Amino acid sequence: MITLSTPSLAPEYQQTVDFLYSLERFGILLGLDNIAALLKKLGNPHRTFPVAHVAGSNGKGSTASFITGIALAAGLKTALYTSPHLNDFRERIRIDGMMVSQEAVIESTDRIRALYDPTRTTFFEFTTALAFDCIAKAKPDLAVIEVGLGGRLDATNTVEPAVTVITDISREHEDYLGHGIASVAREKAGVIKAHVPLVSGAVRHEARQVILDVARELEAPIKEFGRDFQGRRMQGNTFAYRSHTLTLESLALTMPGSHQMKNASVAIAAVEELMAQGYTITEAAMREGIEATRFAGRFEIIGRDPDIIIDGAHTPEGMRLLKSTVKRLYPGVKPLVLLGMLKDKNYRKLAEIIVPLAREVICVPPLGDRALDPTELAAFVRELGVPAEAFPEIIEGFMRLMEKATKTDLILATGSLYMIGLVRRACGVAEE
Repeated sequence: MITLSTPSLAPEYQQTVDFLYSLERFGILLGLDNIAALLKKLGNPHRTFPVAHVAGSNGKGSTASFITGIALAAGLKTALYTSPHLNDFRERIRIDGMMVSQEAVIESTDRIRALYDPTRTTFFEFTTALAFDCIAKAKPDLAVIEVGLGGRLDATNTVEPAVTVITDISREHEDYLGHGIASVAREKAGVIKAHVPLVSGAVRHEARQVILDVARELEAPIKEFGRDFQGRRMQGNTFAYRSHTLTLESLALTMPGSHQMKNASVAIAAVEELMAQGYTITEAAMREGIEATRFAGRFEIIGRDPDIIIDGAHTPEGMRLLKSTVKRLYPGVKPLVLLGMLKDKNYRKLAEIIVPLAREVICVPPLGDRALDPTELAAFVRELGVPAEAFPEIIEGFMRLMEKATKTDLILATGSLYMIGLVRRACGVAEE
């Protein structure tokens, strides 16, 4: 059922969120000096809880969610910080799987506003400080913190983790992280800390070598996917996990996509490192946590008859994984695609990957100032030989696809996390 209503927000909370968004005027400014100074004024809340720090190009949000799911199933009090959100800012900060309250966001924002530098503090710096403040008050047994952009100069890299995780690495954000896999990997490897265990899912030769070199220099013990642990697909949506110390057969995945087996394996390896540091986590908790984990906006089926899938793929590797999953689960189907991208992405490369799969494409602008003009995107899609239209609003374009679709069709909304949230809400899927 399609419902276009928007949940009402308490006026004070709406004013708080509006203030946070106003900080986007500073754009993206990588560096740790400003966030470190702000956190010091707050009393360094990020040093009051144990952290699993998760970086990477693809799968970091899913991997962070798997770690959190396992910890929850083990009876641990958990916190999870991810970005971006789809609809409600509070999706970024979860305590025991639930969004923090509006009151908690208001309280922490007011506290930080009395301390921050209004001439330079970015949206992500402020909201990271806000998240750390909220998490510190909850006193979790484990906080899983996802890197926002890169790693070395990301605001989250102020934490002192118990375990560090780097998922697969691909070319992304090259304006900020440098050109080529090796440059991106060097920025990601900036999260590695001296003597802190590292779990790596980076298998590309250039990225792997960079990470190995940094880990050796810092004497950080490293476990690698494919060498020290692995996941092997079994029947259906199950897989087996094996490491030097643990074997788990027939683990059930709820999240579709062959790449989720790898993300789940990396998460289990990280949990093994936590167990070596004294956490009590049973095999049953691992199984329950993996099966129970869902991550909004990652190959999420939000409607039936027709099937409606949203996926926030926005890197070439992410788009290739999405394409392969669609072809595996919907063999022979040519989906109707709702496509929205940011202008600072390599939109031509992304379109070249996904567009040939489509029967028809409707292009829309994601939310925010970085949106690519849908008219420009539609023109390129037509150059690729697929019919395309441009619409000025996300929901308008989505409803047009709904009019075109039969019950046996597949509608796929992808290209940006800043676009799929409104589709999710329109289909009546509530934030949790």
